[in-house]
Amino acid sequence: MIRAKYIMCQRTAVKKDMPGREVVFKLMATGCPGLPVINDQQEVVGVVTMCDILKAAKEEGAEMNNVTAEKVMSKVPVTADPETSLEELSKMMVENNYSVIPIVRGKKLLGVVSGREIVDTYVEPHLYTFFEE
Repeated sequence: MIRAKYIMCQRTAVKKDMPGREVVFKLMATGCPGLPVINDQQEVVGVVTMCDILKAAKEEGAEMNNVTAEKVMSKVPVTADPETSLEELSKMMVENNYSVIPIVRGKKLLGVVSGREIVDTYVEPHLYTFFEE
């Protein structure tokens, strides 16, 4: 069975006080549709997506330095354990319209899974057969 720990991307996140402009640059640089927002203890406190940024831009105008990740993030992030199955991650994304799910141990960030990683396992399943139990 393919689990989150096998397909998650490296731990990439934004700090909660990061200015909106830097959040946009980080989202663009990673190619991820959203990123976990973390506090100083590396705990996930939210998720910020491109949609969150678009809403903030609409409200704040083009001045993205007036907002922070904490101000625009989804404050109740849905997270998953590294042992969560691919099927469960897929179900969580589809049912809740999520673009990313932070993978955590306790509250500490380990990595992130986006729809891209999940779809990749469906398109290229032979690359992941060695993970099956």
